Amino acid sequence: QVLVTDLYRFRDTLTPRDPPGDPNDPADPLVAEMEKTLKLMEEVQVSPEGRGRALVLRARALGVAPEVGGARAELALGHALKLDPALGAAWRQLGEQRWRRGDIRGARDAFGGALQQVGLLRSFGGHWGGEALRESLAQAEAAVRSDPSDGQSWYVLGNAHVSLYFAGGQNPGSARRALAAYAQAERVDPAAAANPDLHLNRATLLQYLERFQAALEGLSRAAELAPSWDEPRKRHGNLLEFLSRLCSLLANRGKLRGKRRRGLAGPVPLPLLGPLAGAGGPRPSPITALRPGPNPQRVLLGRVLFSLAPPGGVPYAVGLQDGGGAVAAVTVYNAAPAWGVTVGDALGVPDPVLTQHQHQHQGQTFSFLGIRVSSPLSLVVNGK
Repeated sequence: QVLVTDLYRFRDTLTPRDPPGDPNDPADPLVAEMEKTLKLMEEVQVSPEGRGRALVLRARALGVAPEVGGARAELALGHALKLDPALGAAWRQLGEQRWRRGDIRGARDAFGGALQQVGLLRSFGGHWGGEALRESLAQAEAAVRSDPSDGQSWYVLGNAHVSLYFAGGQNPGSARRALAAYAQAERVDPAAAANPDLHLNRATLLQYLERFQAALEGLSRAAELAPSWDEPRKRHGNLLEFLSRLCSLLANRGKLRGKRRRGLAGPVPLPLLGPLAGAGGPRPSPITALRPGPNPQRVLLGRVLFSLAPPGGVPYAVGLQDGGGAVAAVTVYNAAPAWGVTVGDALGVPDPVLTQHQHQHQGQTFSFLGIRVSSPLSLVVNGK
């Protein structure tokens, strides 16, 4: 623990370089100090019952230069959890590592593991949290109270709220607090504002919240700050490609032609609303009758024109055409990897939340109607 604390103290004393150094260069002072620390850690005698904790600390040390040590950190955390599945800190760090490289589904599972394996579920802030996450959040809050000008502490607090967001039922309040903490880190500390991890983590959250323009800008900034780091550029390209394909497929009705396209036109029989049909149910409404924001007591019924998912599978996007020929993208979250719909399926979306997306980035414009669905369990597919 002392070695890891000293390593992070060394990192915080480094003068930021412009342009940034190459983290893959073994002569990079931070990488050299990290490798020196790892060798010293290997010399420490660890009892059998302490091996899991030692591996968590090793992963923490590797996290000081994640461009170089990220993969090794995940490997160490995997070994730690095999030794002791109840290590909440290991689940939490594993979630952060996966989140950092864009594996949102894997991050959510790991943050959930911090709750399930520790086995201490308690009420926290109006939703469910776990002892491990509560402790992490409390430590981060104490750090910013102790020194409100420390941008690194605000950054860690933002990460803690992201962990709680996914482990605690994706409460919007946790997302707002995460974004506020990241913004405060930038305001109070130039070094934090130049941290590519901050911009990448925030962009990942913004993408999940479908604030796509801000997400693209954040990924671009992370790539500028770490030119030798492939992850921000790869994620930036993936998001651009996803938005481009989504807009193209919506504009071209899924690129369906002839008889196939005509067969999906026209009103969808109301019995295909299944349990939502009949008196007392939500009122069927076309896309043009929906207002921006929530539309309670209404249901949108249409035909599936296409499905699309970015690398990582989140969100699962569906092109939906209503009976009048209007189209919208239905983005589905928290779906199992095997879940999906096929072209021609009748899809019912109750209480649709409508957004008019209008995003501009690097000379490109992405404009489309979107309906976000938090769980496929709320949908009706072919009457079921």
